Amino acid sequence: MKQITTKELKEKIENKENFVLDFFATWCGPCKIMLSNLEQVNETLIKESNGSPTFGVYKFDIESDMELTRELGIRSVPTIKVFKEGAESFSGAGVIPPSEVLKLIS
Repeated sequence: MKQITTKELKEKIENKENFVLDFFATWCGPCKIMLSNLEQVNETLIKESNGSPTFGVYKFDIESDMELTRELGIRSVPTIKVFKEGAESFSGAGVIPPSEVLKLIS
């Protein structure tokens, strides 16, 4: 699972990509659990698509761009957002099980 920059995030939105984004902080314990959950989601998507998933799974360190973090309404970590065709379709804080994340993107 790749960590993306502010520039890459904006490009993905502009390009109307489908992706899940995990907003995390290195000091956050629950973020480590969510990261593990999303790695499972990513592995499932890769397996189901024979190596070419239609949904990307990324992470974004909130401390790398606090202004963008505020713009996107991130108030706690972990928070995940699901983007479909570049538009936000879900936002939720806390640890979300892999099965629930997969339901959100299907």
